[in-house]
Amino acid sequence: MKRAPRLAALSLLLASCGGVQRPSFSLSTPASGGDALAAVADRVRAAHAEDSAPLAVAVDEDPARGFAVLDVRTGAVLGRVSAVLAGRPYIAGGLVIGRVAGSVVAWTPEGAERWRFADHGLELLGASADGGLVAVVLGGGGVTRRRGELHVRNLDDGASVFVQTVSHALGAPVIAGGSVFLPWDGQNLSVLDARSGAETARLRSRDDVLGFARREGDAVYYGARSLSRLGAASAAGTLDGTPHYRPPAAELPGSPAFALDGYTALRAGLDARERVRLVWRPDPHAAGVAVLHGLVFAVFHRDVFALDAASGALRWAWVSAGDVAGLEVVSSGLLAVDDHGAATLLAPADGHAVWRTRMASQGGQVVLQVPSSFAPARNTDDGPRTALESLLEAAGGSDARLVPAQRFAVHELAAMPGAATTGALVSILTRHTLAPELRAAVGEALATRTEGTDAMLEALEHHADYVRGIEAPPSGYLARALAHAHERRAAAMLVSHLFDPATAVADLAPIVAALRELEDPTSLSALADFVRLYHADVGGVPPAEGGDAVIEREQTDQALLDTAVAQAVEVVARMGGAPEQALLDRVLRNPVVGPDVRAAANRAREGAPPDPQAAAADAGAAPTDMSFEATQHGLSGEQIETAMSARRAEVLECLRGAPSRPAQLRVVFRYDGEGAVTRVSVLPEVFEACVAPIVGAVQLPASDVSRALGTWICATAQ
Repeated sequence: MKRAPRLAALSLLLASCGGVQRPSFSLSTPASGGDALAAVADRVRAAHAEDSAPLAVAVDEDPARGFAVLDVRTGAVLGRVSAVLAGRPYIAGGLVIGRVAGSVVAWTPEGAERWRFADHGLELLGASADGGLVAVVLGGGGVTRRRGELHVRNLDDGASVFVQTVSHALGAPVIAGGSVFLPWDGQNLSVLDARSGAETARLRSRDDVLGFARREGDAVYYGARSLSRLGAASAAGTLDGTPHYRPPAAELPGSPAFALDGYTALRAGLDARERVRLVWRPDPHAAGVAVLHGLVFAVFHRDVFALDAASGALRWAWVSAGDVAGLEVVSSGLLAVDDHGAATLLAPADGHAVWRTRMASQGGQVVLQVPSSFAPARNTDDGPRTALESLLEAAGGSDARLVPAQRFAVHELAAMPGAATTGALVSILTRHTLAPELRAAVGEALATRTEGTDAMLEALEHHADYVRGIEAPPSGYLARALAHAHERRAAAMLVSHLFDPATAVADLAPIVAALRELEDPTSLSALADFVRLYHADVGGVPPAEGGDAVIEREQTDQALLDTAVAQAVEVVARMGGAPEQALLDRVLRNPVVGPDVRAAANRAREGAPPDPQAAAADAGAAPTDMSFEATQHGLSGEQIETAMSARRAEVLECLRGAPSRPAQLRVVFRYDGEGAVTRVSVLPEVFEACVAPIVGAVQLPASDVSRALGTWICATAQ
């Protein structure tokens, strides 16, 4: 009975202080209603958002070397600190706040220590300043580590306003409008009075993780996998009931999350989580919930991709000269600072550089505090770029780390129509420093295109030339693409690569398959010749003096060659007439033919008999040199050795001055019945340019063959 007046008086006192007190961080405390959250948003809106100077903190890749504070506009060093950082520093209220052994320390931009306090063995998760106060959160270890501290202190001298130590996982704080906004346990966002620490409102998510809080202009945002703006609708606690932005699903390089984990501390110096991430900035002036420029930026080490926030479509790409160490979205574009100290402002429309400066200090980690209004005067003449140009740049390079980003750029290129895009893909494919995985991705992209075949044909015109530094084109991938486009102009070029010794064995089967799809009758004789030359080539060559065969071809190469010959057998059977059927009989009678080739010949003979009309037409045609006669044996090894030895001294001159001298040269060539030598290939290949013309000038004895394959092993010992 006597307690009632005291309780009433206490209620009046609490009401006069702004409402009924809510137990902070109690799991039993209910979420706030829409009116309470709207009142919080109104207080933030009424508070003046303090504009900050554009600062950068460049932390060395070795955090033991400390950091430098720089003016972003000029790149000048404002101060240096030699302290050994134990985690990523933060900029708050014009101070740099970092963690050193046992303490949280605040430095001025000039590098002077302002204040410090004990960290109690916890990691620094974030800091935020407003209205002369700074909120600092300690914790770390992820959302499952339930221990954290919230410190609110005077910005000038570090005097404690209040400290709350809790058995919960705390995220990075935001202080605005006299309140501290603090995510905790992945599900709650508490609003605390910045002077007393009393909880005044709470938001609880029922279908998303609450991993961050962020102030932008006159609004506070929160989320993890999505972005919501704090207001009355937040009381719903669900995404369906709250206006929000969620990026469209996309296969981005590195699979970055929408936001970094707010419960896990970042390392000082080089931290891979900052090198592969999404960067965006809320737009408080847009209706609803939106990001600035309507773009989300995916960074992957050196590559930056600008994605449409609504559709996920790629708008442009940009490649930095060094790894991107710091990135921030501003109203004038995207500010990027690389680990060499180069700062670049990119236009939001197409990603071309509109401003550049060189920082006087560099670091593997660059922490930026740049207001949205940052808009330096343009100082570069870089012109606008097309999306095609930017993607072509992103798809290139030889940095093995960038293969996922390059593959993404290729995928985006493949989705773009037009002959110019095909030309860009061909130019990428012909870069011989390209990683095999990426080469395969480009080849697959080309294989579905029908526009721009002129670029493919132009690439096929080139053959390997050691003297001029020309490498063999990727003829297998080009063959697939040209066959898909049914470009019959490619037939002759593909035939030339089929017999080029520089053509990779893996490219032979795609070339044969392309000739089959193109159905060009002029390629029939070449395919029959290919079968004649290689149907019994099983990789073993017995020495002239007898003994076991010498296997110089890898098993994988042998399988690839057998596949190509087997395909050629089937094409010859389908396209040819009586002479080609005779060739198949010859293949079947040869006892050393491999099983794959023999099976193909059997299938061709049993399932595809020659068309009677075609056979009659072939019978009336002029004789061809495509058929083997049983009496044809070619030249012996001794005959070849005698003829070639006459030029051995000239061949050995090709080895003079070579850094490495092989024990022998293996020379493979074709010759005809008159003894003329053609199509010379040499192993090691490095000597082919010099040796091939010498061997090609050799006159062999006449024989009873139309065409045959010869081998000369040239010992190099003097």
